[in-house]
Amino acid sequence: MNFSEIKGQDKAIKNLRAILAAEKIPSVFLFSGPDGVGKKLAAQIFAQIVLCSQRDKNQSPCEVCPSCLAVQREVHPDFKMVDLSYQANLRDEELSKQRTLRVDTIRHLRSEMSMEPMLGGWKAAVIVDAENLEIESSNALLKILEEPPRKTFWILLSSQAQTLPKTILSRALKIPFAPIPKKLVAKVLEERGIKSNSALELCAGSIGRALEFSKRENWPGVLTESPLSAIQACEALPRDLPSSRREAELVFFSLSENLRRFYHQGKISFERFEKAARDISWLKVAVRSNADPRASVLLACLKAQEAGLKT
Repeated sequence: MNFSEIKGQDKAIKNLRAILAAEKIPSVFLFSGPDGVGKKLAAQIFAQIVLCSQRDKNQSPCEVCPSCLAVQREVHPDFKMVDLSYQANLRDEELSKQRTLRVDTIRHLRSEMSMEPMLGGWKAAVIVDAENLEIESSNALLKILEEPPRKTFWILLSSQAQTLPKTILSRALKIPFAPIPKKLVAKVLEERGIKSNSALELCAGSIGRALEFSKRENWPGVLTESPLSAIQACEALPRDLPSSRREAELVFFSLSENLRRFYHQGKISFERFEKAARDISWLKVAVRSNADPRASVLLACLKAQEAGLKT
């Protein structure tokens, strides 16, 4: 893995290379921006470069040393990728039971990060979807961020940075990741043999979302063809809760983007667009607060239909 794999984020990568060249690693980073634009990959590559024992003068990892290979496989003893799967393994629980990052998870991580590096270099932790931190978890994290151990750094990833506590935001070096230009998204899809105009129009500058949308036949029109479509959409959600919530987020996002497209094309009035978009936004918040994804998707599809979102 190296930075050349990340598309459309030249400014962010330039900033990260400058930090590496200066050899002054801040203790806390915040990579903010939409989902699917390269934040997680950039964090993993940055950690790989710092931990690499043979990185070159261009600030690229050698990709062959044991440290590089271990980071790529996420088994490096001094590198932690913290998400709901990490928590499930730590607690020996099913992934479906994980909704937020709990305080005991952060306390465990804090304890690990306080130990001396096992390989004698740096220690790094990446917290994926940092907006999932509970209030107590944020407070526990803040304790180590206030007095970070030597040669450790943390990277917080978030698509909702405004929801993070100000005490954490004030300590983080912010690296914004922008939506990716439509031409570049189209090029990536073309390189993968994907022809999907709807995926390109609805992805809002996210390669990740474009790839997800391209897997779905007749998306998003199939969500709003009829009242039966709404029922089919909620029944099609995965059975496990984390996957169901992720799929629900895609439904909400695609419906909102399609509403915006229909409004700009003059197919629906501003009043209908604004009301439906607001209702869907509330349903999105509700799912993140543990509301039932199936019921929320059903309501979102019906709200979009009421607004006039028809194929």
